[in-house]
Amino acid sequence: MTNEQVLAEAVKAWVEQMLPGDWGVAERATLVAVNSYREGGTVREACRQASGFVQSWIHHPAHLMPADRVVLRLIS
Repeated sequence: MTNEQVLAEAVKAWVEQMLPGDWGVAERATLVAVNSYREGGTVREACRQASGFVQSWIHHPAHLMPADRVVLRLIS
């Protein structure tokens, strides 16, 4: 197993814990991490890039649950 494969499996497993069943986000986060690693980034940096993507996805208003949108409107 290559370093890229280990990285990909680790990112997918982490996203599955964060967002169970959201395979699309897991695939995208994995691509972010692997691309970062291929471009010369360290494993740590690749994971940081994937984490940043997932956090951005989670906090984007389009992905908020209806109750969260109400709170967002109230504080706007």
